[in-house]
Parts: sequence; structure tokens; C-alpha cells
Amino acid sequence: MMKLPGILFLFFCGHLLVAQSTQSAEVKPHNGRPTLFVNGKAQTPAFYALTHAYGGRWSWEEVPARNLNNFCQIGFRLFQVDLWLEDIWYKNADSLDIRKAQRQIRGVLDQCPEAGVVLRIHVNAPFWWNKAHPEECTQYADTAVDTTLLAGPPYHNEEHDIHAALRASLASTRWRQESGQKLVELCRKLSKTPEGNALIGMHVAGGIYGEWHYWGFIEHDPDTGPAMTTYFRNWLKTKYKTVSALRKAWQSASADFDNATVPNVAERLKTQDGFFKDPVQDQRTIDYFTAQQQVVADDAIYFCRLAKENWPRPLVTGIFYGYLHMTFNRQTVGGHLFIQQVLDSPYIDYLSAPQTYWPDSRKAGGSGNSRGIIESTLLHGKLWFDEIDNGYLFKNDFENIRYTSRYDTTYANIMKRCALLPLMRGIGFWFYDFGPQKGFGWWDDPKYLAAMKAEKELFEKRLTVPYHSEADVLYVWSQDVFYYLKSAPLPITVNVLDHSIEQAMRSGAVGDHVYDFDLDRVNLKPYKAVVFMNVYKLTDAQRTFILNKVAKDGRTLVWNYLTGYTNGERLDLSFVKSLTGLNLERIDGSQVPGVSFLKPAYNYKFSGPVEPLVVVNDKTAEPLAELQTSKQVISARKKMSGFTSVFCGLPLNGTEGFRAIFRQAGCHIYNERNDFTYANSGLLLLHTKDGGPRTIRLKSGKSVTLSLERGSTLLLDVQTGDLVLK
Repeated sequence: MMKLPGILFLFFCGHLLVAQSTQSAEVKPHNGRPTLFVNGKAQTPAFYALTHAYGGRWSWEEVPARNLNNFCQIGFRLFQVDLWLEDIWYKNADSLDIRKAQRQIRGVLDQCPEAGVVLRIHVNAPFWWNKAHPEECTQYADTAVDTTLLAGPPYHNEEHDIHAALRASLASTRWRQESGQKLVELCRKLSKTPEGNALIGMHVAGGIYGEWHYWGFIEHDPDTGPAMTTYFRNWLKTKYKTVSALRKAWQSASADFDNATVPNVAERLKTQDGFFKDPVQDQRTIDYFTAQQQVVADDAIYFCRLAKENWPRPLVTGIFYGYLHMTFNRQTVGGHLFIQQVLDSPYIDYLSAPQTYWPDSRKAGGSGNSRGIIESTLLHGKLWFDEIDNGYLFKNDFENIRYTSRYDTTYANIMKRCALLPLMRGIGFWFYDFGPQKGFGWWDDPKYLAAMKAEKELFEKRLTVPYHSEADVLYVWSQDVFYYLKSAPLPITVNVLDHSIEQAMRSGAVGDHVYDFDLDRVNLKPYKAVVFMNVYKLTDAQRTFILNKVAKDGRTLVWNYLTGYTNGERLDLSFVKSLTGLNLERIDGSQVPGVSFLKPAYNYKFSGPVEPLVVVNDKTAEPLAELQTSKQVISARKKMSGFTSVFCGLPLNGTEGFRAIFRQAGCHIYNERNDFTYANSGLLLLHTKDGGPRTIRLKSGKSVTLSLERGSTLLLDVQTGDLVLK
């Protein structure tokens, strides 16, 4: 009995020693995919993360601590916690007080001594700093800054980020320098502490909700303030070099580097050709949006570089960036258009985003799609992490959210889909738990935890399995196109980016997704169909590459609306004609168009007029769809030399239409029933809303007959159809 205290002492000291052993991390290639390594060992990229919201964010408090321990007990060793510079950078203080940073990490280690911790550090200026430096803050083209919008204790730190709030301009040199100095100070101080030894990464957060969206962008038009104006003028000097070049580009006899201003709302919304901005007449606005996009990307890269260079051991750095889906039709104002530059940065190891909020994608039967373009991210050697933050149940629709701690079978299967899909795609996720702010963890239930344990254990075993895409459809996407589109909700944007792609992903065919700038990196051989989803802008070189390298080997190329309508220098329908090989004719687009797909027969309609509107006037082409009122051919297929051309004068809608086109192209259809079906690296994921009998046709030639429960998720062997995980 006298030895018991000593045993306990050694036990706790042992945990303390483990917790204080230094950890390092990196992302490097492994079995054909970017992989997270901690202390030289490959990891299943699955994290548990506490919320940033008050009531649930501090790791040492009772409910968060319980949930950290829950996930430690089921085998999770990777964790993420939030910290704001606001928490440790006090007004009139000469240096940071990092005790909260230490305590935040220590709270994780108290529950899981072997944890590797990623610190989500919000580098936004503290609210006292914004008040002290209003000249460095964002101003809005459509409204005045509202200084009555309070944030910080007792309000959430991100309170009113989406409104016209007082926030340091993302173009402010002073903010960037001073916050950068504080990030360096944090790295140097924290790295010398026992808690710092457990740090494996920094998730650098900034802008709205930490997601590098520009302040107020959903409803307002930033940034007309002095900081952005100065940045814009310097940006123009770098681009144009001479005043004469600037005046020629802007078609202005008075433009000057010293008097250039940020465009107002009317200028931003002006278009010359329906939805499209004309590069000849609208270059000033295009330049501004490009400059605004660049400064945000440069900020994120800058802070990640500081973190890497000032941490004494290798650590991973990541950001929220690369959103394409569910970006509120305001991509130019607050989106992530500098994605190519970010993907090429050596200072960023991973990108991330919450899984799409599109209702049909999130709820039962949906794909749970990532908001970014995953296969392009992998091509650049970066990891992607999905943030799984849907710890709520869908009852009737997306808005009717009921928080609950009661186990629900349908919800459990949604969560299973949310976790399995990213791991199958060669990326990772973190469960982002808002539950503790409600008094309980969203997943604080033995059944949820048991399922999560089984999923993680399965993919730990599969770390040795080489990554191999099973896709024979390639979806091609563009971010640059938004510079040339009206920066407002359009009938084609949300339709293509969210609604239409969700329907395509339930066609039973499996697809990969890349950006247009990565087409020359892709091994095109496996793809029987290439769908240009929103690629209305192509350079002359890109167009030539597509015609010479993609439009061959018997592939079907689907031109979804006006592919390549601009080359960045002018708008020209002849660009589209040269790609499609069809005779196209422009018609009046003032009426709301409806489409009748012919075989299979179904109808769909858009939310408003679409302009420009183009129909097919080509008797050598096979009609696929027509306008409901005029019966003019709106979509058609034409056999060309070496490839088949499918032109859709309006974006294609309808799972049945996608399936018919993919089948004709020779793509493999696993499932005819509009469930979400996905295959990768030897596994087949099946997620259904309605359940019932299913026949799954495998590429091996085998057919598997299943009786699915309502709202179920199954994981099968893609070759045999054997059940891998129920």
C-alpha cells in the first residue's frame, strides 16, 4: 500500500513525459497521394476539433474536455483547437501573454497525452486595434462602416464578420506587419514550452470566420478604404509599368497611378454582354477584383511562411481556401480565385473547407461533396481537409435544424458518408464540434463513437494501399472565369456549381474534378467523358491544348454552356464554335428558359433569363434537348474526328441526362437509382436516402443485388461487391 503513491507518481509522470516529447509533422507523397506524417509515421488524416464558438472552445472546460477524451478513447490522436490573437495580444502590452495558448494545448494533453495538436490561429487584428486604427480598416462601396456592430466578449469573435463591420483591411500593410510580428513572437515563445512540443501544425485563419473571405462580402462590396486604394495603385504600377499602358488598357485619357480609385458598386455590376464583362471595356473592374484576390492570397501565404520559418521543428501549415461550391455567387468579391498561386506555394501544406452547405448535398442521399476541387489539390502535392460541422439533423429541410444528443440512425449514416468519402478520395477531415456550446458533444454517444472508431481503424489499415482513381468522368472547373462574370447571383452560377453537379454525382458514374489550369498535368487516358462545367474563359493556349490533347481517343467532351466564350482579351462566340465543332446561333435571351430533354424525357427550368443564349443550328448534329417554347435545339451531340462533341446551350440539369450522356460515352454506370455512388482505390461507397432493392453493376462484370435500409451507407469491395463496412 505504501508503494501506491509512487506508482501513481510514475504513472502521471509517464504521461507527462510523453506529452512533453517533441513532435514534428510534414506532408509528403506516400502510396500515390499526399500524406500526413507525424514523427516520420504516416497518419490517417482524421482529427477531432473543438469549436471556435464561446461555450465550447476552451479545452480545459468540462464538456469540451469530456469530448476530447471520448475521441482519444476511440483512437484519435490528432486534434485541433482555436486561438485568436485577440486572446493573447492585449492593448498597451509590449509582448504577448501566451498562457492561454499553453492552457489550450494543455487541455488537450490532459485528456490525451499522446496527442498531436494543430492550433487554428486567427491572425485578424484585435478589436481594440481596429478601433485605434480606423484608417487601416475596410471600407465598403455600398454602405458606411457600422461601428455599432460589436464583437468579442461577451459576443463571439466572428460576430458580424459578414456585415459592414469595423475590420482591419486585408490590404493593410500595418496590420500585416504587426500581426505578423505577433505570430513570430507566438512561435518563438510557444515552441520553448512543454505544450509547444505537442504542436504539429498551425491552421492560419483570417477574414470572415477565419476562412479568408473578404470582410462583408456576401452582402456588401469591400474595399474602398485607404489601405486598399494604396495597394491597388501599387498593384497597377507593377502590372502596367507606364501610365500610357494603363490608359490604353482602361480606355481612359485621364487614368493615372496616383489617382486610380477602387470601382464603385455600379461599375462592379456593369456588364457589356449579358452576364459577361468585356475585357476591352471593363478592364478597370477586372483589375480591381484581381488585385483584391491577390492581396488575400498573399496574406495567407505570408502568415504560413512566418509560421514555418519561425518554428524550430517541421510543422504543417494550412488554410481555409479553394472554395468553389457554395460561395454565395460572390466569388469575385470574397472567393478564392488565386487558387493556382496558393496551390503552388511551398509554405502551405493543406487546404480545407467545411463540406458543402448545399441542402441536397448535405442531407440524406446527398454526396457530402467537398467545396474545393480535390484532384487538383492532390496533383499539387497538397492535402485537403473537409471540415465536418453538420452535427445537426435534417428533419424537413436544410433550415429546420434540431440539435439533439439522441442517437439517430439516418444521421449516423450521414456522418458515415461524411467521413468515408474524404478518406476514400485520399484526403482527410476533422469533426468540428459545435455541440459543447449547447452543453453536450454532437457525437457524445457510444454508437456514434463506435462507428467513428471502426471507420478510422479501417483506413489505418489502408494506409498501405496505393491510391488509384476509379473514375472515367473528368469534371473541369474554372475560378478565373468569375473575373468575367457579373458579381451577383446569376441563374447559371448556383445552378452549375451546386445544383447541377450534385445531380451529376448521383448518376452512377464516378468522376474526378480538376481545374482548367491542371489539364496538362492529368493523365487523360482513363477518362471517357470530360465535362467542362463552368469554363467560360480559356486562353488561346488552353483552347489549343484541348483540341489537340483532350479531344481525341474517342472521348466525349461536354461543353456546359459557353465554354471558352472569352480568352481574357475579348468575348467571341467563334471561340465556342471552334471548340464544339457545331454551328451555333445566338437568340434572344430575355425570357426565362425552360428545357425539354428528349431521351429520357424530362423538363427543367432556370431561375431567370440567361444571356447570352445560344442554340444549335446544325443539321449534322443529334438533338438532345430543346427549348420548351420555341422547340429550338439547345443541346446536341455530334461525332467529330477522334471525339464526340456534346454542346449544352444551357447548363445541363438532371441526373437522368448526365447518366444518358455518360452511358453513350462508354462510362461505367454502377447504379441506376440516383443514389450517391462513388469508387476509389478498390472501395465502393453507396449512400441512399430512400433505400429498397438495388442492383450494383461492378466493372468486373459482376452484379450485386442489395436490399438497402432507408438512409443507409455501405462500403463495398469494388471488385467483388463484398461488404467492407456496414
